[in-house]
Amino acid sequence: MPLNIAVLDLEWNAAYSRKRKGYINEIIEFGAVKCGEDFCPAKTFSCFVRPQVGKHLNSVVAGLTSITEENLTGGITFMRAVSQFRRWLGDCLLITWGLADILTLIENCRYFNGDIQVPFLTHYCDLQRYAEERLGLSTTEQAGLEKVARLLDLDISAMEQHRALDDSLVTLRILEKLYDSEAIIPYIQTCDQEFYQRMTFRTSFVRDLADPRIRPEYLSFLCPRCGGRCCRSTRWTARNRGFQSQFHCKSCGLDFVGRVMIKQKYEGINVNKKTYPVPVIESPRTLPPDSPKKLPIGNMELELQDGVGVLRFTPWKDLPFVNHAFSTRLGGISQKEFAAMNLGFGRGDSEENVSENYRRFCAAAGLDPESLVCGTQVHKTDIRRVDQSHRGLGIWTRNDTESADGLCTNAPGVSLVVFAADCVPVYFVDPVHRAIGLAHAGWRGTAAGMPAVMVRRMVEEFGSRPEELLTAIGPSICKNCFEVDEPVAKEFLALPEAESFVTGPEHEKYHVDLWECCRQSLLGASVLPENIILGGVCTMEESDLIFSHRKTRGQRGSNCAILALRP
Repeated sequence: MPLNIAVLDLEWNAAYSRKRKGYINEIIEFGAVKCGEDFCPAKTFSCFVRPQVGKHLNSVVAGLTSITEENLTGGITFMRAVSQFRRWLGDCLLITWGLADILTLIENCRYFNGDIQVPFLTHYCDLQRYAEERLGLSTTEQAGLEKVARLLDLDISAMEQHRALDDSLVTLRILEKLYDSEAIIPYIQTCDQEFYQRMTFRTSFVRDLADPRIRPEYLSFLCPRCGGRCCRSTRWTARNRGFQSQFHCKSCGLDFVGRVMIKQKYEGINVNKKTYPVPVIESPRTLPPDSPKKLPIGNMELELQDGVGVLRFTPWKDLPFVNHAFSTRLGGISQKEFAAMNLGFGRGDSEENVSENYRRFCAAAGLDPESLVCGTQVHKTDIRRVDQSHRGLGIWTRNDTESADGLCTNAPGVSLVVFAADCVPVYFVDPVHRAIGLAHAGWRGTAAGMPAVMVRRMVEEFGSRPEELLTAIGPSICKNCFEVDEPVAKEFLALPEAESFVTGPEHEKYHVDLWECCRQSLLGASVLPENIILGGVCTMEESDLIFSHRKTRGQRGSNCAILALRP
């Protein structure tokens, strides 16, 4: 029988911190249970934490947890919660499901107390990792609490998921099923200085081929068909935090794409290699010389200006103080997989080609090339406010290290840019306060409520009223084309109104409607339904007109969405 064990679960809210100039996962609820005889709950601890950073509860968090802002108003401060929990915990071994709770505790202690050390943390066990090993589960995909409970035939129907106390009780029941006094010992960690160094170490990607940490064997591939030695047939290009090249097998003649991602972890270098078939390079769409200058595409309009194609939302064409556009593949000078209007400098195309493409596209769209601003997109929900001092950032001048999947401004003469080649670009216009926002929502950002996050940010920055905002969902992958596995589907199934944008499973696959998910996020943030435009253009179905990452397996150029405040 185990002694002195307590299970902790936390809930938190993504809150924007002006002090940090970024987001913090601000803890809003503690829930814990002490293990008694025969694993029965002996004592419980539960409290709400009053937010000190976030002004509003994220709609996604509210939907998942059923926590209300009224609940939090009556809560206590974070440091007081820590103090009370420390007295309750005593000298118990602390267990959580996964590292996320511990990392969030460290983050909050650093923010509110100036110290990464958690006052009550002396010995710790990650039960998720222990359970994965005991059950023989793959460690490449983290096992969720509900999944493991189901594997162990635990009835948790009476439990309220995503509430701290109930989740800690479920974790205790899993511990009861899997507990072995000898087997668990290697998973118990002493929370000393080395523990905190390991917890706070930031994994980074090796992005420079000249980096001395890269060994020759990291960049070599064996044939996926016959296992023979292969030679590289194209130069390395940067792809999604890694490197990619084509290879040729000398034994069987197979040509394939090899992709390698090299991570610097606390334990050392981690190398992940994958191989793919060589994608068929699709030529850009050819339009007859006598084609009309304006063509309907989905619910948008394709404008042709000197051979350059520009997509626009028809209802927004007459907005007097904004200009908006979405690029196509038409009218550029890039070749091969970048043909023809590639607007991504980091794809492997020449800088001369991309620069000329920008000049041509901006001329066709009526934009000033010098006004463009983009952020470092990392598939999160960080949003950055920019002004005239940022003009050219990320396009003509090197981007800084501040990540931003969303940009907003009320500065005339600034053009916001996000890149999307299946991900969802969402446009925001506040006609009352003359402010704009542009968001990049990949599937992770969409599941995390990126559209609603932008609405709240514009409310904070410009005094925008959600019911006055005009919004538009740009070209991106449609539901029919966005087929996903269960781990991705579960991120969406946990959201409110999931039945309106997730279908399946069918042959163990699901389909997710990112457009509808974004629309629901906007509606949840109080944007009026009549103020939401759906572009209805699928990047994968229109891949000869617009670059699609999924269709080409990453062998592509970049599209960009642009939203500008006229000078």
